[in-house]
Amino acid sequence: MSQLELWSRRRFVKASTLAVPVIAGLAGAAGFAAPLAGSAAADLQNRIAGTVVVKDDENYEVWRQSMIWQRAKADRRPDMIVQAERIEDVQEAVRFAATAGMKVTTRCGGHSMAACFLRDRGMLIDISRLDGIAVDKAAKLAVVGPGVFCRGLAERLAQDDLAFPGAHCGTVPISGFLLGGGVGMNTNAWSQGMSVFAVKAVDIVMADGRLLRASESENADLFWAVRGGGPGLFGVVVRFHLQCFDAPKVIWGATYTFAFAELDAVTRLMDKLVPQLDKDVEVLYSVAALPGVAEDAPVDQRQRIYLDVNAFAASEAEGRRKLALLQRDPLIARALDKVEDRAGSFDRYYSDNEAAFPQAYWMGDNIWTDRPMEAIAVLKRHIPDCPAPRGTPVVLYMGTNSMPDAACSRIGRFYVAYYLEWDEPAQEAPSRAYCLKVFKELKAVAKGSYINEMDQEGRPEDIRDCYSPKAWARLEKLRRQWDPQGQFHGFYGQS
Repeated sequence: MSQLELWSRRRFVKASTLAVPVIAGLAGAAGFAAPLAGSAAADLQNRIAGTVVVKDDENYEVWRQSMIWQRAKADRRPDMIVQAERIEDVQEAVRFAATAGMKVTTRCGGHSMAACFLRDRGMLIDISRLDGIAVDKAAKLAVVGPGVFCRGLAERLAQDDLAFPGAHCGTVPISGFLLGGGVGMNTNAWSQGMSVFAVKAVDIVMADGRLLRASESENADLFWAVRGGGPGLFGVVVRFHLQCFDAPKVIWGATYTFAFAELDAVTRLMDKLVPQLDKDVEVLYSVAALPGVAEDAPVDQRQRIYLDVNAFAASEAEGRRKLALLQRDPLIARALDKVEDRAGSFDRYYSDNEAAFPQAYWMGDNIWTDRPMEAIAVLKRHIPDCPAPRGTPVVLYMGTNSMPDAACSRIGRFYVAYYLEWDEPAQEAPSRAYCLKVFKELKAVAKGSYINEMDQEGRPEDIRDCYSPKAWARLEKLRRQWDPQGQFHGFYGQS
């Protein structure tokens, strides 16, 4: 392995993206109130390189809100926030929490729309600064810290002509993304449908502070839980060992814009034609409002469908071949607008994505389904009534992979998500009520949900449906085995 590299530039981007530039230097700034001398918190501060913030600190609320990436800030307050600078800090914090009788949660990028890591009372450990990368090009392996952004990982791997199925949003750190399963790029071809299946091993801090390696051959039951346990995991993963892949020479793509009236036709194309394409062709569509059109205009006038196609190809010629079948379909000729022959890269993909990712209030929910036409019938009835100024359903074809045995145990041929974005606090309550209404109805055609983007606040009783019944029972059994004192919080709404 090469020497561990620190992505300091990514740390700067992290601060600006999360709208918390004050945090990085707060501990050394004038006016920062360190834990009271002689207190237990002060003792912990003296034993770690990171920062300890307690509830009665004057800057506590700034820290608390900075833990959440978006403007919708959950109204929950842990007793203590510990920002770790090194793995030993995590171990010390977990041991301290055990002695003090404090439950523990872990936060990395704060990208959970439900902020499920933020709980009342206990300790929140922030591991976002554990962000090193080391690459073994010959073995196509990378050892990666949990705080590394997916875009940062793609940039580093590109230096060795490698790639990994990271998140579609480059500002998402790998930690929570992978632990919840990971709906990532090109997973149908690279990682059996979910990104977590490209994780070969992890290093994890357990409830007693021990640092263990978990893989298929070492602590295999713990590794089973890591691959999908997500916010219900009973440990803190501080390093990921990733299987990487040969990077595509080009991401050959196209985007087609359709009238809202074509929603059934576009969904039918996804259902019938897209499964005939090569596995390394990723196809999704979104439904979004046209900018500048009045919110009370008829849905056909203000909504468009954007069908996006990307082939992870070895050459432009191969990319053209991979998209040819879809482009010959009669529906494509009816597109209102076309962008074709797009020679892209991971950098371009992430740049385009981030340009349309404003800092606003967000929430979302999702289902897995094998019945896309029925799911879209539900959405068609509700889209005209969406109270959020920017409500965007997304449908992604996932393939028909047979997943390995792991906690990550629910998937469908299609991923159907609905992202709601608004600007004013008063719009939050109607947006959440609308989302809950829609997804209660979608449950009839669902095969469960993806834990990372589920409305855990609105549907805590459905969290177990993110897992097969067998996997859910095994997770609970392993929790009792590895965390017998209940040191770590479980899933939201359950502990």
